[in-house]
Amino acid sequence: MADIDRETCRRAAAECVELARITHDPAKKEILITHAQEWLKLAYSKNDAEFERHLAEMNDAHMTPVQRVPMQQQPMQQQQQAKTEPEDAT
Repeated sequence: MADIDRETCRRAAAECVELARITHDPAKKEILITHAQEWLKLAYSKNDAEFERHLAEMNDAHMTPVQRVPMQQQPMQQQQQAKTEPEDAT
């Protein structure tokens, strides 16, 4: 893996750590720290094969099926047109 790719992974990890530091939500903090660890595994993988394995694991972990929920139908709001009355020309 190229050095710039490793640097990108380290920057992504640092960003996750920074976001975890400033969030007050414990669940979000845990997710962000986990993401940071995943990015660091990629950054410090020993070779391309290990990098590819970590990347596949990371992708598999984040590719959970999405349950589609129908959008709630809301009535359309009509815009009222402003009526202008002609000025008297007297």
